[in-house]
Amino acid sequence: PQMARMTSLLCFAGVLLFLLGLLTGFAIPALKVPRIGLSAHLAATQMGIALIAFGFLWERLTFWNGWSAPLAHVLWISFYVVWAAILLGGIWGTGKALPIAGAGHVAAKWQEQITLLPLALGSFGGLGVIVMLLIQWKWKA
Repeated sequence: PQMARMTSLLCFAGVLLFLLGLLTGFAIPALKVPRIGLSAHLAATQMGIALIAFGFLWERLTFWNGWSAPLAHVLWISFYVVWAAILLGGIWGTGKALPIAGAGHVAAKWQEQITLLPLALGSFGGLGVIVMLLIQWKWKA
């Protein structure tokens, strides 16, 4: 039952994040740095699809005892945090925190930090979950 709940949670979170990514696309022209907004749009749609894929994969994997739910929660929360941080970067124009998409733009120091900190935490959280999935990978027949 817990694996089915995690599958449902990941798939729902993925579809919702995909929708948020589509809606972010509508906001791109209104953002201070539309190029960062495009990054938020693409990140959300890609991470939404990834969450759906992980959701369908989840029940087929064997996890160490007690690891399924924490890994699932860290994964979806990390992806949402990454999307929100990039979107804030587009709203504020945080070119230092997002130097490729935001080249030439500079926001207030606190805005740069508020963008960079969750972006880093979300990125490392998602990466950590994926590494943990690979370490304990055992396919159920």
